[in-house]
Amino acid sequence: MSAFEEMKAKFEEIFKKASEALPEIKGWNKVYQIVLEDDGKFYVAIKNGELEVAEGEHPSPIATLQTNTETMKKILNGELDAMKAFMLRQLKITGNVLDTMNLKRLIDAGLGKA
Repeated sequence: MSAFEEMKAKFEEIFKKASEALPEIKGWNKVYQIVLEDDGKFYVAIKNGELEVAEGEHPSPIATLQTNTETMKKILNGELDAMKAFMLRQLKITGNVLDTMNLKRLIDAGLGKA
């Protein structure tokens, strides 16, 4: 399984759990671009209560998160807090930095931390 396939499966698992804890997700229309410095690009789109995780570049993401595969996996597995990764400069964010807090809330809720 490629790193992308692993992360896609993890995002889907997180989204399913978070949808129950955060009903407001159903009203979101957000796209987050993920750039893995060592393994390509993919994006996470949340629209009308649906999740799409796809390889490649989205034309209009709300924010871009840049990191390496190891750091992203740690964030998705709950081993590293995204805010801590950002403060340690292991995660760079461009675009609407404040809106990435919604993605963090989604991940935290999906991991049972909300």
